[in-house]
Amino acid sequence: MRHFIIAIMMLGTLPAIAQGTWERPEQNQQENKAKAKENAYQYSYYLGDVVPVVNGEVRWEKTFNNSKSGDENYAAMLDLLTAMTKDEGQMKESIVALVNKDERKIVCHFEEWMTFKNTFLALDRTRFIYTLMAECKNQQVKVTIFRINYWYEEQRNGGSRFKAEEWITDENALNKKHTKLAKISGKFRVKTVDRIQDIFDHIGTGILAQ
Repeated sequence: MRHFIIAIMMLGTLPAIAQGTWERPEQNQQENKAKAKENAYQYSYYLGDVVPVVNGEVRWEKTFNNSKSGDENYAAMLDLLTAMTKDEGQMKESIVALVNKDERKIVCHFEEWMTFKNTFLALDRTRFIYTLMAECKNQQVKVTIFRINYWYEEQRNGGSRFKAEEWITDENALNKKHTKLAKISGKFRVKTVDRIQDIFDHIGTGILAQ
């Protein structure tokens, strides 16, 4: 009898629950706000001056100093860049395209996968295309990364092609107040900045360690 009465009382509360206003517990709201704040802080770096534009072209440049001669730097960079063209994720189009031993210059063409999301249900990625030039001198190597392009969703009716100048600059990848990343081009900006830094870190470690 007691259980029957309790059941009746519970059924009596259902209309009130159904008619009331449902909302998330305060703890969940606080966790969501904290997560949003953390994400905003994480991406704030990419809202700054992180995509260099030189004479209208997106171009990254970095100079590495060491104690090697120009010929030693040239040989070391040729070995390092040749190995890079064969790294995982590189396509068959990635090659050492041109060399000038007299001027100690090396030009490479890279085409690699840049992945935004890779799950069981979805694969979101783009072909990342760029030119890398190394200029080797005594105790110095200058690396330039330019002619940056993207070929997005190429498997879908040929996909879409973008130049960095029209896609990841401040004007194209940020909102007007430069407080938020654009929904689509913003993810290209983030991944490109990270990838360029990875390349420079790899070259810096390699050229200084050899």
